Order: sequence, then C-alpha cells, then structure tokens
Amino acid sequence: MVYHDKTTGHMILGEAAINLAFEEQEITLVSLIRQLGEMAENEHSDERVEQIADARNWLKGFIEASTRDRAELNWLVETGQAPVSLKDYR
Repeated sequence: MVYHDKTTGHMILGEAAINLAFEEQEITLVSLIRQLGEMAENEHSDERVEQIADARNWLKGFIEASTRDRAELNWLVETGQAPVSLKDYR
C-alpha cells in the first residue's frame, strides 16, 4: 500500500494521534510510531495489522535521512504540511 494514497492510512494515523491526545501524551513522530505498535499488538484482524504496519513503516521513513527527498514523501510539502524535524531523532 502506498500510505499517502489510502484513506485508511490517514484514519489509522489519526486514531494513533487521538489515542495519544486522550492519554495526554505528546504527539511526536516517535510517539506515533510507538502508539501504532501498541495498536498492532492489540489488534485481532490481520488486515488491520498490515495496515498499521504500513503506516508505521511510512512514518519510520522520516527518521532515515536518506528517505527525506524521496518523491513519495514530497506530497507533504505540496499540501502545505511540513515534515517533522528529525534532528533530534537521529
């Protein structure tokens, strides 16, 4: 699945962010990845686990410096959403 082309991926990422907000935790790249991992551990549907894994892998791409310039990530800039600064996560 190409993450940013799928509404499901956006919903899964939103769900992770809402979970963190309800728990009054800071919403960061690392906390989203961690939350998605917890969601996958508690999920019974293989299809949803795969979707969560796709979202996690997409987010992990922001941590790796070599993936910042990939064309598939440029949609964030084109939509006016700046990627999270990753200086602290290397």
